[in-house]
Order: sequence, then structure tokens, then C-alpha cells
Amino acid sequence: MKFIISFCFSLISLLSYSQKSIVPVDWSFEVIESGDDLTLRATADIEDKWAIYSQHTGEGGPIALSFTFDDPSTLIGETEEISEPIKVMSKLFEVEVIKFKKQAIFEQKFSKKKGMKNLSGEVRFMSCDESRCLPPTDVRFDIEL
Repeated sequence: MKFIISFCFSLISLLSYSQKSIVPVDWSFEVIESGDDLTLRATADIEDKWAIYSQHTGEGGPIALSFTFDDPSTLIGETEEISEPIKVMSKLFEVEVIKFKKQAIFEQKFSKKKGMKNLSGEVRFMSCDESRCLPPTDVRFDIEL
């Protein structure tokens, strides 16, 4: 009995570890200055056969991508999706989804405040391939100005 319990625990641990080691999306962040305004450009490089989802994904589908900023008082407008999304019927979710493959670029404008030293926050996203989805992932960014 101890052997069976030990085996099951080892198997669960191994499966959990293998899921955590899959990282199909690599994020990079840069700030572009233009007069008194700043633009944060967030770029997601996505591995082949994987996708991330739009901020505008409807109900019943995957978790929508979202940005959270540590100082939202400086935001100008909404975060824009610069890359062209793909609208497709999802076999996994059985609803129409809006997603990005290969690369997705997002931009958020800010007004530059006096004494502002950095731009920080996080992006939350979900990535899926044809047969599975990974749990939502949070990626933190903190860019010195």
C-alpha cells in the first residue's frame, strides 16, 4: 500500500513539474518617449503551435489577457492591440475566440509625471496549443525611466 501511495505521489509531482516547465511565451517590455508622453510596448513572442488570447475574449472562452499598472493615474486611454488578432472557432472552448500566434504587440500610453522614475505592473495571460491550456500566468515588468 505504501508503495502505491508513494508511486501516485511521485507521478503527480512529476506531472506538475512538467506542466510548470512549459513556457511557450517570452515577454519583452520597452518604453518609448514622445514629448511629455510615454508608450509602453509589450511584445509577446509565442512558440509555434501555441497562442495567447486577446483582451477582448468573450464569455465561455479562455481567460482574457489583461494589464495591471502600479500607478494607473498616468494612463492615457486603453491598452491597444497593435498586432492583428485571429478570430476562430475554438475546438477547446467550443466558442469563437480572438487570439494571437507567433507574436503579439500591445501598447499603452502614459503621461509622464514629474519625478516619475519607473513604469511597473504586470500582464496576465493564458496560453493554449491545439489540445491543452496552461494555467494563467502573471509576468511582472518594472522599467526604469
